Parts: sequence; structure tokens; C-alpha cells
Amino acid sequence: MNTSRNLPDPSDKEALQAWMRANRGKAPGREPVRSADELAAAQRRKLLEAVGLATGDAKAGPVRRSLRLALEGTPVREHRVDSSVLGQWLISFQETVSTIAHALDESRPTHDYGPLPQAVRKATRLYAAATFPSSYGMVLEEAPTDEDALPLPGMVSAQSLLDRAMGTVLDITDRAEGGPGAVDAVIETALPLGGRVFNRLTELTGVLADSGTDISLAWSSPYNGMRASRLGSSSARRCRDALGAAQPEERRMPLAGRLVGGSMLRGTVEIETGDRGVITAHVNHEVTSLLSAYANRRVIADILVSTVRSPHGREHHSYVVLELRLDES
Repeated sequence: MNTSRNLPDPSDKEALQAWMRANRGKAPGREPVRSADELAAAQRRKLLEAVGLATGDAKAGPVRRSLRLALEGTPVREHRVDSSVLGQWLISFQETVSTIAHALDESRPTHDYGPLPQAVRKATRLYAAATFPSSYGMVLEEAPTDEDALPLPGMVSAQSLLDRAMGTVLDITDRAEGGPGAVDAVIETALPLGGRVFNRLTELTGVLADSGTDISLAWSSPYNGMRASRLGSSSARRCRDALGAAQPEERRMPLAGRLVGGSMLRGTVEIETGDRGVITAHVNHEVTSLLSAYANRRVIADILVSTVRSPHGREHHSYVVLELRLDES
């Protein structure tokens, strides 16, 4: 207890403020937060405590992106999983995430069929961090941050290439569980990413389909919080069969029309044509500069068209602008 002898003179504001600073500390491990990263770490600690996963020795610091996955089904018995199924899933999942990230990376060429760049693999590398009570549960975390790449104090966490790739993976698993029309929705989502992603997704869903495994996924990121999804073995089987049989066919073609809009977020422009209506096409150029130069003007675009026919006979198309110029005719 503080006695009157310990208290400063109330009329001395500087002394009173110094005393308050010295006596406002909390219990160990519960110090006041002083940055956005420390606040995020405190929130994550509370979440882990709520679900019984806190270790009690967590230190405040940058929150690492993580994926909680829970496996259920035939390969799982008494909280143990067949190592061959787990190994196949982890290898295929890592390759799928890296391949999708490469497809989403604006810095890559429109067509790049060579090996995935090491920079993309490094940016999307996942580490096995822990297991947790479930049928079988595991936590995967993003790679530890390099010392020379630590975030600056006070800076808000931004969406990373890994965030975007994981968001796309969860988009696909959500659509796969969407009931009637699920296969068409999966194809529509995967088509702009290219044939290599189709192959990876076929392998990934094949692991679940062949082993009779269901999986639940929960992605946690300081950029967009937590998002959960689930993919059952029956849905995975339908997706594997559809994606394996529906390889994209590509062709180049000219397209004439009026540039009527675009989206910086999605990296697309909209071209109104006389016979096809409004075509939404992906671009590898800065959308704002294209709109400022060509908005509401007639243009001729050199387009790469990817086409896939689903098992139900529906055709899906994806368009990429390779070159854009004014129509002088």
C-alpha cells in the first residue's frame, strides 16, 4: 500500500505524472500495449486462451500468419493420422499455395511456364508449428521474418502475397462445398489462374478424395483477421474429377470495342463489344494509367482467351489483355 509519505505533492504536476507512470504497471505478461503489433499479439493470446491453446509464455511481438487445419475421416484414428496421407497433403498444399501466389503476382510475365521463382516460394513458405486437440489438428505458420525485413514500428500490417494465395484457396474450398453448381463455380474461380493451378488443385483434392479425408481450414492474418472453410472428401472427389478433365485451351484473338471501366483491386478492365457484350479482362499493366489514357474510347486489344468446358457442358472463358491500343479506324 502507498502511504502519504510515498505520494508526491499533488500541486507538482510533473512529479505526479512521474509517480503515475512508475505505478501503473500491470502483472507480468499483461503490460500495456504500445503498438499495433503488440495489440494484435494480445488479441491472439486471448483467443488462444479462450480455446485452451495458450502456453502462458507467449511474448508480445509481430503476429505471424497461421493456418489451423483439422483432418477427419478414414486415415484418422485416436487423434493420429496416417503419415502418408498427411505428408502428401502438406507437400501438395504447399505447392498449390505457391503456384496460386505465382499466378496472382502482378510482377510475373503474362505467360511463364518455367519453374516458380524462389522469391515466390520464399514469400509463401509454411512451417509446421504445433498440433492441437482435434480428430487430428495441426498449425502451419508463415516463415519467420528475416532480421532485415522486420516491419517498421507503428506500421499497419498489409496484405501479403501469401494472404492473397490463401484467400484464393479458401474461395475455392468454399465454392466446392456450395451444392449444385459447385464444380462450375470452382472452374470459374480457377480458370484465370492458368493450367498449372488446375493441375495442382487436381493433386490436392485427389489426396482427400483417395483417402476419404475431410479437412477444416482456418486462416489467421493480421491483415484480414480469421477466415474458416471446410472441404469434404465427396466434394473433393467431384472437384478432382472435373479439374482433371477440364484443362484450359488457349488462343489469341483481336478484340475491338470501347473501354468502359476497370478495377484496380482485381487488376481488370472492361471492354464493351458489339457482339459479345462487356468483356472483363485481366491486365498486367497499371489499370489507372490505362483508364486515364483510354477511358470511353474505342480500342483494339490483343486478347489471350482461356476456355474450359465443365462436365455439365457449360463453357467458361477467361480473358487476359496482352496489348492495348487506340482504334484509329
